[in-house]
Amino acid sequence: MIIAGILFLVGILIGLSYRFMAILAASLAMTLVIVPLWLMRDELTFFSLFVWIGYLFALQSGYLVGGYVGTEDDS
Repeated sequence: MIIAGILFLVGILIGLSYRFMAILAASLAMTLVIVPLWLMRDELTFFSLFVWIGYLFALQSGYLVGGYVGTEDDS
Protein backbone atom coordinates (compact mmCIF):
# COMPACT_ATOMS: atom_id res chain seq x y z
CA MET A 1 0.00 0.00 0.00
CA ILE A 2 2.77 2.42 0.87
CA ILE A 3 4.59 1.72 -2.39
CA ALA A 4 1.38 2.27 -4.37
CA GLY A 5 0.83 5.59 -2.59
CA ILE A 6 4.37 6.71 -3.36
CA LEU A 7 3.93 5.68 -6.99
CA PHE A 8 0.67 7.64 -7.12
CA LEU A 9 2.46 10.77 -5.87
CA VAL A 10 5.29 10.25 -8.37
CA GLY A 11 2.66 9.91 -11.10
CA ILE A 12 1.11 13.23 -10.05
CA LEU A 13 4.49 14.93 -10.27
CA ILE A 14 5.09 13.45 -13.72
CA GLY A 15 1.57 14.45 -14.82
CA LEU A 16 2.17 18.06 -13.87
CA SER A 17 5.06 18.22 -16.34
CA TYR A 18 2.86 17.21 -19.34
CA ARG A 19 5.39 14.76 -20.76
CA PHE A 20 3.87 11.40 -21.64
CA MET A 21 7.29 9.94 -22.42
CA ALA A 22 8.21 10.40 -18.76
CA ILE A 23 5.36 8.15 -17.60
CA LEU A 24 6.41 5.51 -20.12
CA ALA A 25 10.00 5.69 -18.87
CA ALA A 26 8.86 5.54 -15.24
CA SER A 27 6.65 2.52 -15.93
CA LEU A 28 9.48 0.76 -17.74
CA ALA A 29 11.98 1.61 -15.00
CA MET A 30 9.60 0.37 -12.32
CA THR A 31 9.12 -2.89 -14.20
CA LEU A 32 12.85 -3.34 -14.80
CA VAL A 33 13.54 -2.89 -11.09
CA ILE A 34 10.68 -4.88 -9.56
CA VAL A 35 10.66 -8.01 -11.75
CA PRO A 36 14.37 -8.88 -11.38
CA LEU A 37 14.15 -8.12 -7.66
CA TRP A 38 11.27 -10.56 -7.33
CA LEU A 39 13.19 -13.11 -9.38
CA MET A 40 16.32 -12.82 -7.22
CA ARG A 41 14.29 -13.18 -4.02
CA ASP A 42 12.26 -16.05 -5.52
CA GLU A 43 9.02 -14.15 -4.92
CA LEU A 44 7.71 -14.01 -8.47
CA THR A 45 4.32 -15.71 -8.26
CA PHE A 46 0.96 -15.34 -9.94
CA PHE A 47 -0.09 -12.94 -7.18
CA SER A 48 2.98 -10.79 -7.92
CA LEU A 49 1.60 -10.22 -11.40
CA PHE A 50 -1.47 -8.58 -9.88
CA VAL A 51 0.70 -6.51 -7.54
CA TRP A 52 2.73 -5.32 -10.55
CA ILE A 53 -0.48 -4.37 -12.38
CA GLY A 54 -1.65 -2.50 -9.28
CA TYR A 55 1.63 -0.59 -9.14
CA LEU A 56 1.28 0.36 -12.80
CA PHE A 57 -2.32 1.49 -12.21
CA ALA A 58 -1.23 3.62 -9.24
CA LEU A 59 1.55 5.27 -11.23
CA GLN A 60 -0.57 5.94 -14.28
CA SER A 61 -3.64 7.10 -12.39
CA GLY A 62 -1.41 9.58 -10.58
CA TYR A 63 -0.24 10.75 -13.98
CA LEU A 64 -3.84 11.32 -15.07
CA VAL A 65 -4.67 13.22 -11.87
CA GLY A 66 -1.55 15.37 -12.27
CA GLY A 67 -2.38 16.08 -15.89
CA TYR A 68 -5.93 17.08 -14.94
CA VAL A 69 -4.83 19.30 -12.06
CA GLY A 70 -2.16 20.93 -14.21
CA THR A 71 -4.48 21.98 -17.03
CA GLU A 72 -5.61 25.55 -17.24
CA ASP A 73 -9.28 26.42 -16.87
CA ASP A 74 -11.01 27.10 -20.21
CA SER A 75 -13.52 29.59 -18.82
